[in-house]
Amino acid sequence: MHEHRPTQKDIARRTGIAQATVSMALANNPRVSKETRDKVHQVAKELGYRPDPHLTALSAYRKRTAKTHYKATLAWIVNDPESENWKNIPQFYLDYYHGAVERAQELGYQVETHYLAKAGMTSKRLSELLWARNIPGILFSPQATPSTYIDFDVSRFSAVTFGHTLASPALNTVVSHQSKSMIKLMEHVLELGYKRPGLALSERSDQRTIHNWSSSFWGVQQSLSARNRLPILLVNDMTGQMLTDWVHQTKPDIVITEQRRAKNWLLSSGIRIPEDLGLALISLYEKNTGVSGIVENSHLIGARALEFLVDMIHRREYGIPEVPLTLMIDGTWQEGKTLRTMRKKKTNR
Repeated sequence: MHEHRPTQKDIARRTGIAQATVSMALANNPRVSKETRDKVHQVAKELGYRPDPHLTALSAYRKRTAKTHYKATLAWIVNDPESENWKNIPQFYLDYYHGAVERAQELGYQVETHYLAKAGMTSKRLSELLWARNIPGILFSPQATPSTYIDFDVSRFSAVTFGHTLASPALNTVVSHQSKSMIKLMEHVLELGYKRPGLALSERSDQRTIHNWSSSFWGVQQSLSARNRLPILLVNDMTGQMLTDWVHQTKPDIVITEQRRAKNWLLSSGIRIPEDLGLALISLYEKNTGVSGIVENSHLIGARALEFLVDMIHRREYGIPEVPLTLMIDGTWQEGKTLRTMRKKKTNR
């Protein structure tokens, strides 16, 4: 005889809760109270309940083919003291947001924006507000400055952030694979035959990436001959004069930077691109700008962050994780008009 496999009906019988409610509780549906969900999960554990894989597959298929219904509202928390300016500076903040909102709609969720730094708002007040409205998950927008600390109680919520700017609470994060992007960019420019790549970054950008860009550039740079290993330009606030002075002093044959004004700065100084100097951006917001470099796929980062958050809600993962996870999204190389094929290739390696 086959051993009886515990079912949802057995859980319903033991708890006195309707089977339909048991099913929603096991799926961590936010419409079921936390107390009921906890009770159902506890009894399921005691009975040794395991979902039937065949029924689970059938259910997943039905969900994919059925019309999406509203499941819950999620919070997008902005900690920028400039309030609405987060939508414009920098652009990838808004791309993250749009990617998350669009994916949320596809999965049956809504996303509401809440401002932590607005007048009269406190972390405690906002946490209580979200809890009272039965909002199970939070997406923390990237912070305005690196190494930001927020005194926010996330113990009752699933939470995900973006990038490396939020130092505390230490949450699961989704971010562009910055190290891999720099390596990919360097491989492209060296393949074209550039010999003296120079990196120019603002210190703030380097800090925001926890030095992933500069350290990866330095690592690849070690494969070059000593005479072609140029000092990295790192300054607090990059200006056109700083960049052009550095170019004239170090004489790179290509500039790699995150500065979107770099092309205009260099052209204004009389430098022809790409005839006199190559240019590649390590962080492009969008494709088809005419500039060569790495597109960070920010819209996709936002979508994956939303999926990460929803999965955490389903797994009942709340609060600060014991070991924070980082999901890194590859950047995409964009061929533009700011690079050219040099006469010789790889003679410097």
